[in-house]
Formats: sequence, C-alpha cells, structure tokens
Amino acid sequence: MRNDARAARIRRRAGCLVLTGATLAVGLLVTGCSGTISSAVKTPPNVNLPTRPAGQSPAAAASPEATATSSNPASSLLWLWILLAVLAIIIITYLIARSRRRGPKPADIWQSRALDAYAKGSALYDAMELAEAPGALVAPDAAARWADIQRRADDLGQALYAMRESAPDEDKRMRSADVLAALQSVRSVMAAERGPDVSQVPPPDLVRSRLMSFGASLQALREPDDGRPY
Repeated sequence: MRNDARAARIRRRAGCLVLTGATLAVGLLVTGCSGTISSAVKTPPNVNLPTRPAGQSPAAAASPEATATSSNPASSLLWLWILLAVLAIIIITYLIARSRRRGPKPADIWQSRALDAYAKGSALYDAMELAEAPGALVAPDAAARWADIQRRADDLGQALYAMRESAPDEDKRMRSADVLAALQSVRSVMAAERGPDVSQVPPPDLVRSRLMSFGASLQALREPDDGRPY
C-alpha cells in the first residue's frame, strides 16, 4: 500500500510539472507575440510613396496603407506564433493524457497485493503446521510459537480486509473474503485447542481440516484472472 501511495504522489508531481511547463511555454509564446506586435507598432516600415503618373486616377494608384501592409512582416509572424502556441498546447495535453493512462490498473494493484498476501499466508500456514505437529502443544517453545502465529495472523488479516474493500470486481472480493474466513476459522480452533477449558478442545481432525481449507483458499487467491497458475 505504501508503494501505491508513493506511485500516486509521483504521478501527481509529474502532472504538476507538466502543467507548469505548459503555462510557462504559453506565457513565453504570448510574450513573444506581444513583443513582435509592439515592435511592429513602434517602428513602422518606411514607405516611399509612389509618384502618381500624370493622368492616373487616385483609385488606380497604390495607397500608402496598402503598401505598408504588404511589406510589413508582423502579421505573418503573429500567425506563426499563434500556430506554435496551439501546437505546444496540443502536444502538452497529449503528454498529460498519456502519462495518466500509464498508471497501474486497479486489477494489477490488487493482484500484486494478492501475491504479497499469498507469501504471508504461506509462511503462516507453515508455522501452523509446525504448531500442530505431534508433541508441539507441550513443547517448551509452544507459547512462543503461538505468539508468532497470532502476530502473523493479525498482519495477514489486516491485508485481507484491505484487499476485500479495494477489490475491483466481485470475484476478487470473494477470493479475499474466502481467505479471511478460512483464516479466522483455523485460528479459532487453534485458540480453543490451547485454551484452559479441556471440554472445549476440538478434535485433531477438525483442526487439520480447517488448516487444509485455509491452504486451499490461499491457492485460489494466488490464481491470476486467466485461471493459469504462475
């Protein structure tokens, strides 16, 4: 879960940097446009007024304004800057959308958590099996083994609760819930087996059966969406 939060923070920072770059780029382009326009206004080109031949009508002669417009490059430069600004915005928008699409999918995040829970569950299953071996209940380290099992079970239970709540579909939610139920079941009978009330001690076959159910649910949790084993 810490890795997921770190990846989300990195994506948010990248988006902020890209947006900042876009703002700066557009600002520079606008500044360039305004500078070009200002320079064009402040220093109009020198236009030599053409001499109208004798007998030529005023409409036939080229006006000074028309000659200045045709010889002034400010208009073409302005459109060039506008096109560059639009192109920059399109490219930046595309890059932002592409970076967001690259984020991990919820199903992939859940599957990664499932593999981590499977590894924790397998270690817990092995510890439970050792605790149920003949003579393990009266061994000198029996209390320490049981404390370790309780700690591992608490850690796995928290991970399974989070997986169940964040499951992207019903199948994954049910697989998380199945492992959680099997864990609680085998933990309950093992606790009763070690309780002070002898009348409440479950038969060994019941403990082994629930332990096997816990192992089977772990295998189902590990299976990918396509049903093929890893």
